[in-house]
Amino acid sequence: MSNYYPDEVIEEVRLSNDIVDVVGEYVKLQKKGKVYFGLCPFHNEKTPSFNVVPSGQYFNCFGCGRAGNVFQFIQLAENLDFVEAVKLLADRAHITLPEGNSANDGRLKLKQQLIEINVEAARYFRSILFNNTNTEGIQYLKRRGINETTIKKFGLGFSTDEWDSLYKYLIEKGFDHEAIKLSGLVIQNKKGGFYDRFRGRIMFPIFDIRGNVIGFGGRITGQGEPKYMNSPETLVYDKGRNLYALNYAKNSGEKRLILVEGYMDVISLHQYGITNVVASLGTAMTENQGKLLKKYADEIIIAYDADTADQSATLRSMAILDDMGCNVKVLKIPDAKDPDEFIRKSGPEEFRKLINKSVTLLEYKIKLIESRISIETTEGQVRFLNEIADLLAKVSNSIEREMYARKFAREYNISEQSIFSEILKRIKPSKKVERRIAVKREDLKSVTARENERKKGSNIHNERLLLCLLCTDNSLYRIIKSKIKTEDFTDENNRKVAKFIFEKLENEKGIVTAELFNILDQSVSGEYSRILMEECNCEDNTKAVMDIINKMELYNLDNRLEEILNELNNRDGKEGNVEKLKHELQSIIARKKKLRFHS
Repeated sequence: MSNYYPDEVIEEVRLSNDIVDVVGEYVKLQKKGKVYFGLCPFHNEKTPSFNVVPSGQYFNCFGCGRAGNVFQFIQLAENLDFVEAVKLLADRAHITLPEGNSANDGRLKLKQQLIEINVEAARYFRSILFNNTNTEGIQYLKRRGINETTIKKFGLGFSTDEWDSLYKYLIEKGFDHEAIKLSGLVIQNKKGGFYDRFRGRIMFPIFDIRGNVIGFGGRITGQGEPKYMNSPETLVYDKGRNLYALNYAKNSGEKRLILVEGYMDVISLHQYGITNVVASLGTAMTENQGKLLKKYADEIIIAYDADTADQSATLRSMAILDDMGCNVKVLKIPDAKDPDEFIRKSGPEEFRKLINKSVTLLEYKIKLIESRISIETTEGQVRFLNEIADLLAKVSNSIEREMYARKFAREYNISEQSIFSEILKRIKPSKKVERRIAVKREDLKSVTARENERKKGSNIHNERLLLCLLCTDNSLYRIIKSKIKTEDFTDENNRKVAKFIFEKLENEKGIVTAELFNILDQSVSGEYSRILMEECNCEDNTKAVMDIINKMELYNLDNRLEEILNELNNRDGKEGNVEKLKHELQSIIARKKKLRFHS
């Protein structure tokens, strides 16, 4: 997507957005020497491993490995693609971008049009809610205890029970039939006509992280099914990648987020001053939603409805978040069916007490076991403790496992040795299997193979170091171009980078380190940034480059030598072919001696 705009336009946008200033809007930075440090916004950490290098205009995190220039930072921070990041930064710098010259131009224009349609629909629903001739929506919200300030904050509205009132309104506003259809706000019937998807419902606009209206949720005010209805997935609305009210919660100042099930739960809690609350959008927790939660919070508290069947939704969500390394807890709602009902009955202070009583994933699973098994009988106790042993055997943290094992030993008056023995029975088999597998792997993997892997990794690193040095000192190209070609790079990513840099320098356009990240895959950008920070401060760049070139050539010669030896060992009897290979072999050996003599 980087070629959507001309390179010079992209570079203008980059140069107009100093990375320290941009990152500083998201991360509290502290200058140490020539580098800025802060807590990484992309993973949880207590000690800063995230740094910004103003001289090279790039960032790097030694903790999670993410790295790049200002475009990559915005992509990660705002969940955008490259073109969208360019647009956002262009707007920030008050740069007018040229008309797109890509096939994706139509797609981007449609996305913007769908957002405009959603915004206009939100205005329409809101006007109906506050229309004195139609009081059904307002009366419902008042019964639920929602005041006018909160209604306006969340942009709440109401859809009439008429067949196509919204559709007609949007047509009058100048939107075309196809775009309205693609917004998901209307449905096409068999005769080709259109009718409104939402009718006779309280309307909840769904905002993305930047505050754009991307979809709607609708709730009936009386009896009927479905109680809640959401927009279908569209070009701008992906329910698995968004969370309701995250645009508000991310600014709460809290380092933990509370995850609830419903719109009304979020709205009620916000109204009572608890603003670090978000909701999933009528779907099971997804990894992408988990990434959003982890991005904005150190701790996630799940406060799902008390009547959720078998607590399965809670367990699924906790499992996803736990696998992602999140600090996740569960809040139990007593004497109420959901957070909305509880806070209206008991008030915000009591709810805050519940937050502080939240339990860990392990404690929650233990409580579920306790609720299922009666321990009034010896048989029940044995069953209970066996399930506890099963659970504790899966705990990777040995300190946590031991702490809970001792706790249960005391509570049920059994020896610590007994419960530890049962836990170890469940751990040992897998450990034995792992050891047997490890031995087999070592048997299969020869010393030669391991050494080849080491050499391969070292060569890839040398290739990257060469390219990084070239970015920091473009004058090195006059030495490099006579010694090495793009096809000499063994790693695919490195070849792509070399081609990009060589073409620019050949055309005398020049290149800086920040431009490098425009074409780097995220999987390797961290390695490149670390090389730039740690290995590009050579006393003699020319000597360093020549050493690297020699090492790269030696590596390629070794590979070719091995190929020849394999061919000779498996020769087909053609003497002419054998002689040719032997001659090439002698040439390679002679060249290696020469290179080693000069290195």
